[in-house]
Amino acid sequence: MKKTHAIANQLLHHPSTIVITLLSTMVAIMLSYNIIMRYGISWHVFSTILILYPFVVVFIYSLRRYVTLPLVTYLHQYFPKIFKTWVSAHVSVPFFVIAANVTVMMSIFTETHRHMYPVFFTGFMSNWAKTFFVAIPVFFFIARPTIVYIFKRLQNKYPLPTILEPEVTVINTEK
Repeated sequence: MKKTHAIANQLLHHPSTIVITLLSTMVAIMLSYNIIMRYGISWHVFSTILILYPFVVVFIYSLRRYVTLPLVTYLHQYFPKIFKTWVSAHVSVPFFVIAANVTVMMSIFTETHRHMYPVFFTGFMSNWAKTFFVAIPVFFFIARPTIVYIFKRLQNKYPLPTILEPEVTVINTEK
């Protein structure tokens, strides 16, 4: 039992836990939004969301980790003056990563739903705008503040235990 608590505590304080939780939450919200907006609410739609969710989480995590985040950080390093004068990095980096992820996902979505969008460009732009202008407020005003608040509260309630040095007993050998 103590080992389980120690593992849970380490997981709670690991820096990647918040990132993965936030990414998983945003994928769940946006996947549900995009599918329900187009197909309505039914048991079939709900089961489709549950089936697609793990694959989309892995895809978005990989896309963010290996493509969009390195690209955005490279752009921030290459043009530091432009980004620093407009807005700070903790806002601009997620903004551009979300924009890039939405672009990739909506191009895939538009192509796979060709029967709904016979003209690719107009369908893509419509899907992109609908998704992007929902994802940005959801991320900045709902998901990130809520998840950060919950994790800070949990981390304060369950702090990492400090490792105590073993007590050293000094034996007086003088007689």
